[in-house]
Amino acid sequence: MDLGLKKKRAIVLAGTAGLGLGVARTLTEEGCRVAICGRDEARLADALESLRSIGGEPAFGLAADVSDAGSLCSFMTEAIHVLGGADILVANAGGPPPGRMIDMPDDAFMKAHDLSFMSVVRACRAVVPIMEAQGSGRIIALTSTSVKVALENLGLSNIYRSAVAGYIKTLAIETGRSGIRAHTVMTGPFVTDRTTQLGTAACEREGISMDEWLTRAAAGTLVGRFGDPAEMGALVAFLAGDRAAFMTGTCIAIDGGALRTVS
Repeated sequence: MDLGLKKKRAIVLAGTAGLGLGVARTLTEEGCRVAICGRDEARLADALESLRSIGGEPAFGLAADVSDAGSLCSFMTEAIHVLGGADILVANAGGPPPGRMIDMPDDAFMKAHDLSFMSVVRACRAVVPIMEAQGSGRIIALTSTSVKVALENLGLSNIYRSAVAGYIKTLAIETGRSGIRAHTVMTGPFVTDRTTQLGTAACEREGISMDEWLTRAAAGTLVGRFGDPAEMGALVAFLAGDRAAFMTGTCIAIDGGALRTVS
């Protein structure tokens, strides 16, 4: 199936590892020219080498912290300049730390606000005027199933991932007649560094081994396993392509069936 992605210009935030890199690789394979960012210079270099090994359109990368307004805006400006515009934005970021709400200081909320919510808002501000002017664009925000079901010990994620879903839905309402399509993707358990972080915290809290936690987490899905970042890439590529032109404002789960909600 031709998704109509050849020569499209895609910006993927936090695209140097995990789900972000999985998405960047798939978009590159589909013929997009991709720009990525990440905080770690070494990881960024490895990610760019991985993308360039695929062939096709050259990839661009810049070290940037999406939770920092100046750093993110500098990356967005440079990426748009290098790509010559923007057709696709994949808003992605590492999740805020776990912990009990009552124990979280003000600073933890502000950091989560900038990381999980304002990174999406700021990136969208950079690309929406461009997409409106050209009459087309795709915005896909990667969040969590905590948008639908609050997750224990992940209060900051519950709060700010839900805020992203509300923002993207509102953006879809405001831009649908301009040719922009905007979606929220709710992620479940994937093989990523974030999963390792959450698993380690859960093991310490519950006094269990990592193997036991992984087995339990995988059993919580209907398919009995964790997702592969390439599977996230396939979903994002479909939503970013021409075949999904009649879809906007959706909140889609890719979680192996972990969510038991009807809608």
